[in-house]
Amino acid sequence: MTNGFLNSRYNRQEQMPEWGVERQKRLAKARVAVIGAGGVKSTLLMSLVAGGIGNIRIIEFDKVELSNLNRQLLFRTSDINKSKGKQAIKTLSDLNPEINLELIEDRVDINNIEEHLRDFDFIVEGGESLAGRNLVNEYCLKANKPFVHASAQYSYGYVFSVIPELKTACFACYFPNDHTRAVHTGPVPVNVLATSIAGSLGAVEVFKWFLGYQGNMVVNKRLCFSSLLLSEEFKYLKQKRISNCPVCSGYYKKTAKLNI
Repeated sequence: MTNGFLNSRYNRQEQMPEWGVERQKRLAKARVAVIGAGGVKSTLLMSLVAGGIGNIRIIEFDKVELSNLNRQLLFRTSDINKSKGKQAIKTLSDLNPEINLELIEDRVDINNIEEHLRDFDFIVEGGESLAGRNLVNEYCLKANKPFVHASAQYSYGYVFSVIPELKTACFACYFPNDHTRAVHTGPVPVNVLATSIAGSLGAVEVFKWFLGYQGNMVVNKRLCFSSLLLSEEFKYLKQKRISNCPVCSGYYKKTAKLNI
């Protein structure tokens, strides 16, 4: 022991006054479902597991490809052509064997989303298309489950959360012209700098929820970062809930006054 620091897994964060031992115990009971293990979810998952989120379900159906390895830090060259979900579980279990990790090798769709997500307190949205993201958005509104959406392209990205209990802006409020678009645009240029930052920002939202800092979550706005190579600016872009949103207005019976 040196100046109160112990050689234990969570000691360094438990020494932080805004974290502490009791809040660490809350994390051990947390139940989080993460849709996907690639892209920003790679860094996000490592952060959740390292920090002690106790119960995590990963829903992932894909295989590791060579083109994933420039940004998806969960995987290694030897993982190519193997199950992305199984390799993620292997790496994360080695990082922290105290975490209860579960893998569902499936694609989330309208027929199985209730089964895959109903037992979890917080959802990390990871739809591979707008249709998939909108599906998660509407399910979480209906089930009153908070979720976070984090995204990265090129060298920029953003994060925001949706908290149905507080009637915050939903995914369709942020992207009103896209909520009915089913076409997937396909791969986009991106690098490890952007996915790592976006993934970390997404993980912060999960930790805020379970550590008791819900009032500090990124809702009714986006936390954006511009090109890390060209400008490297961080800023908030406000987003009011659309009162006649074709998605969330059906679930929000009246407008809530928010002070967050």
